[in-house]
This record gives sequence, structure tokens and C-alpha cells, in this order.
Amino acid sequence: MTTTAQTPQAWPSLKVKDWAETRDTLHMWTQIVGKIRLVHTPLVNHWWNVTLYVSPRGLTT
Repeated sequence: MTTTAQTPQAWPSLKVKDWAETRDTLHMWTQIVGKIRLVHTPLVNHWWNVTLYVSPRGLTT
């Protein structure tokens, strides 16, 4: 009896040129959100007041 085991598939390779516009847009929006937070929160040592945190739903402040 022969069985063929399913081998786990590797992550597909990501070519930078394929998603460069998305990367640049995401970078711009995170800068905008950071600048808004910078203006609306009091200064904390080492700019800790402007960090973005990763949550299950994406980035949060």
C-alpha cells in the first residue's frame, strides 16, 4: 500500500517590484497616522507616544 503524504507548501516568494506601490502607500499612511498621533499626545521619552502597535485587526495606536 502506497500513500502519498502531502508536503507543506512553502510561502510564495514576494518580489518587491510586484507590491512596491502597496508598500509605498502603506508607508505613507503610517507616517500620516504617526504625525497625527504626535500632535495629539504629550511627549514621552524616546517618542514612545507615537508608536503603532500590531493587533489582531492590524495596526493600532
